[in-house]
Amino acid sequence: QVNVLTQHNNNARTGANLHETSLNSQNVSATSFGKLFEYKVTGQVYAQPLYASELDMGDKGIHNVVFVATMHNEVYAFDADDPLQALQPLWHINLGPSVPLPDAKIGIACGVYQDILQEIGILSTPVIDLSSNTIYVVAKTKESGNYIDRIHAIDLSTGMEKFGGPSVVQGTVTG
Repeated sequence: QVNVLTQHNNNARTGANLHETSLNSQNVSATSFGKLFEYKVTGQVYAQPLYASELDMGDKGIHNVVFVATMHNEVYAFDADDPLQALQPLWHINLGPSVPLPDAKIGIACGVYQDILQEIGILSTPVIDLSSNTIYVVAKTKESGNYIDRIHAIDLSTGMEKFGGPSVVQGTVTG
């Protein structure tokens, strides 16, 4: 099992998985390869799902885990192998109220969004750091009319916030 800890499999974002040993041209065809089961989530999924093998989930045991983040600011940890677990995540959290669309202040630089509907929350792919057992997620919220981007450091095993977070992402827009 090869971990997928960031977008497109590596920090270079090449999309190449040079350590794949199970899938090849002999065992992948239209008749032998396809969807095994699906996970139910709240919100649209724009971020790439991530995968960590043989992860210690505390009292839930060792699991191969798929992490899914949604535009509803939800993060899910699912067992990657057991279709009976597809309806019950290992853990699930909400990272605050997403920004409902349409919103006059969202997308003004590039016109009306054509591919994002309903809301904006977690758009970008999270990153997993196995050495600290952490998944880092950026979530956009709208609170009392203010737009806030926060980076969350979430424990892979429990779904709990780590390191005293979240932290507000601050910066200056120029142009």
